[in-house]
Amino acid sequence: MNIRRLLRQPVLTVTFHEHIARWTLGRGTQLTAAGSVALPEGLANDAVIVDPERAGAILRTAGGFPGTARMQTVVAIPSQRSVVRILELPSLPRNQFAELVEREIRRAMPMMGDNAHVSWKAKAEVDGTVFVVVAGVPRDVLDSHVAAVEAAGLRACSADLGIIAAARAVGLPRSIIAAVEDSEAEIGIFNHGVPSIVRYVAMSSRAGTAAWADQLAEELGRTIKFYRDSHRQDDILDGIPIRIVGGAARVAAASPQIPAATGQRAELAALQVSVPDTREAPAFATNIGLAMKELAA
Repeated sequence: MNIRRLLRQPVLTVTFHEHIARWTLGRGTQLTAAGSVALPEGLANDAVIVDPERAGAILRTAGGFPGTARMQTVVAIPSQRSVVRILELPSLPRNQFAELVEREIRRAMPMMGDNAHVSWKAKAEVDGTVFVVVAGVPRDVLDSHVAAVEAAGLRACSADLGIIAAARAVGLPRSIIAAVEDSEAEIGIFNHGVPSIVRYVAMSSRAGTAAWADQLAEELGRTIKFYRDSHRQDDILDGIPIRIVGGAARVAAASPQIPAATGQRAELAALQVSVPDTREAPAFATNIGLAMKELAA
């Protein structure tokens, strides 16, 4: 494999949500194109793309889609049904550390077994303790998203949980991130750039309704309260706004229910990279984070 040639290839990012798919083209901080296409009802169910061939065809034939030229493709995976754990381990030489991580994953996450794709990454070291993020994604979820990309004529070279990618686009070591769509929301609380909490919420009403805003505010309030209750000596959330991204970000940021329910102000997240249509940038936060991913840099 010619590594230099691979690294020169453009990066295409793809995110599938329940009712929409989005993509960006470009690498790192230089995104040259972005677009989206509506998905029919029922194409995604319980985080699985039930008809990857149809999803791929919709993506491939969407107006403005960059085609199937040779490129690196990075895919976002929803946190629904996925498991994220943080391991706090002593710093060791590389080979010994990898063995320790694998052993701790088998001990702490035996339920993953053969039913999930499990990956890990050392994210931060504080006072000799290394924080390792472990993500377990059900095989049917990851395989269906990869199959949809392949049906579009592409080949996925990397994947990441959507909420972690969105946090990367925001780029703050301490943050509360809410990635909100019309029918779903993902919530993450991050410290040292490490996800302390990751949650998926299925919205029972459509964006723009009072019931939708009430549910989102309630779930954000519940998440923040749980974090405070389980980290009583930790004040990292004090004064931090809830930074909102996603297709329904502008609706959520304008909802008075959120600060009332959480005690935190809510605002559209400032992103490290812009897309060609800057007004649509919040909707593409996850894609931006995928483009910034190390394997796609």
